[in-house]
Amino acid sequence: MSRAGIVALDAGVNYVFRGCGAIPGQAAESAEDFRGVLVVPVPPETIVFGTVTDPGCLPGILRRLEGLGMHVESVHRVRELPRPVRRAGG
Repeated sequence: MSRAGIVALDAGVNYVFRGCGAIPGQAAESAEDFRGVLVVPVPPETIVFGTVTDPGCLPGILRRLEGLGMHVESVHRVRELPRPVRRAGG
């Protein structure tokens, strides 16, 4: 971990996917090629953070997100992923 609240995963490349449409968080992380998934609904947008273990799998991940109901509008490679915030009672 390089800074408070930021997670850097060792194996893979970190990406941010932005688009429209709600997807269930647990459904997006149902494959080994896409780890550390964090789905953040910010209506009308959905932002998905995750680590892609093999960049060659990126087209399949995009198809998977689209199949879950998210219209992906942009994909950006990022250095680090945000850490999920756990709230009391949730």
